[in-house]
Amino acid sequence: MDLWLQIILALVLVAVGGCLVPLLLQARRTAASVQRLAESARVDLDQIAADVHHLRSRADELADLAAASLELPLGLGRIVSGTAHAVEAFLGRGGLPWMDALLTGIKLVMNLFRRPQKAEETKEASHE
Repeated sequence: MDLWLQIILALVLVAVGGCLVPLLLQARRTAASVQRLAESARVDLDQIAADVHHLRSRADELADLAAASLELPLGLGRIVSGTAHAVEAFLGRGGLPWMDALLTGIKLVMNLFRRPQKAEETKEASHE
């Protein structure tokens, strides 16, 4: 019986070896393929990172350009608004009765022109 056990053990070892060797070879090929894929992905990711960096720098340039182009109109708007408030404050507290009457008249005329526009907008909104 010992001889039969030795033969069976030898056959089992040959079978396991016969299956294990191709399995190890396949694992080696798979590892090599994964390594090639990782190297290829690294090159692609480097290119993507460079593209994203380029796009970000272009977006920053556009934001700076937009800020620079809006700087003058915003400054002019502030100047005009400040001047209008200063003139209104100067004319309103100047103590001149005819100026108060003139300002009241101008405000009344402006309100007359504004109100019909608001009424028309209200009518249009109610029709929709």
